Amino acid sequence: MNKSTNPVNVKILGISGTPIKGGNCDTLVQESLRVAKELGNVTGGVETEFITLADKDIAMCQHCQWCIENRAPCKIKDDAQIVFSRILESDGIILGAPTWVMTLAPPLTILFSMVRYYTFFTREFYNKVAGYLTVGFFGFGLEQALDTMENLTKAMMIPVARGWALASTAAFGERPKYLKEGVLEDKAGVLRARNVGVRVVEVARMIKYATQHGIVLPEQYRATPTGGHWERSREKVLVEGVWREKEAKQR
Repeated sequence: MNKSTNPVNVKILGISGTPIKGGNCDTLVQESLRVAKELGNVTGGVETEFITLADKDIAMCQHCQWCIENRAPCKIKDDAQIVFSRILESDGIILGAPTWVMTLAPPLTILFSMVRYYTFFTREFYNKVAGYLTVGFFGFGLEQALDTMENLTKAMMIPVARGWALASTAAFGERPKYLKEGVLEDKAGVLRARNVGVRVVEVARMIKYATQHGIVLPEQYRATPTGGHWERSREKVLVEGVWREKEAKQR
């Protein structure tokens, strides 16, 4: 550790958005976390946690507006709130998901469909550092999957890195068939995943150091993704589906 620098400890959360527990997606995210943890002896500690959505019960948002009208997390008490609580505790996240039919597999999309409360009424997910990983078989649609993951989170979080790997011999320019050791045989893909872990730790430390030293935006510049302000929203009430000033309702 560089003794001339105050240590900055960070927590990195890996979320594998797959229905297949212990499969290639879980493996790739865990490999990225493994390298992130290795940085624990460099300018501060690194705590890691891994979550797979394969064993989680997460409902899809019904767009019922309950979270908006009540300014509270979703009324459905499923495993989404457990995952969100872990995100709240983290300084950076590594999201992984398979590429299916040229785009992102559903589990992560379903999870982040439930995130509206945190997006519009809190800053709790803001400035979390995010890295993205995807696993494919044929090698098609990987960029679309990565773009979708980034789009799910970039209104709140800071995208810093992405990586991809193949779980078939297509990784070597051959006719696709399953690799005996799965995604770990794609050495270039594994290297990209490791780089994602390193980058997430690096930037998460920078942001946490700045925050701890008061290098943050003044309150008047802290806006929601739609340009609104949390402070002002507390002074409004929902009238027939529209946020209005309290005085307007009283009149």
